[in-house]
Amino acid sequence: MALKVFRRLRSLQQDILACHKEGHRARISRQVNPDGEHRIELWMERVAGRRVSMLQPAEYELLARLPGVRDALEILDEAA
Repeated sequence: MALKVFRRLRSLQQDILACHKEGHRARISRQVNPDGEHRIELWMERVAGRRVSMLQPAEYELLARLPGVRDALEILDEAA
């Protein structure tokens, strides 16, 4: 399971950095539903197309720690 998560996060990192290199910023939005569950969406608009990913809070925290990712993200809205 850990290897699967690692591969997914590495793939997202590569896409985020490629998006940034193309002059765009990946956008992240975090919302909390009435039950207190977090919904995190990551959008990337690239020349080759669009990618939308749903992340768990722990996945987002790990992704944000990867080199270059935090600087390349545009955080749209964040709820505590």
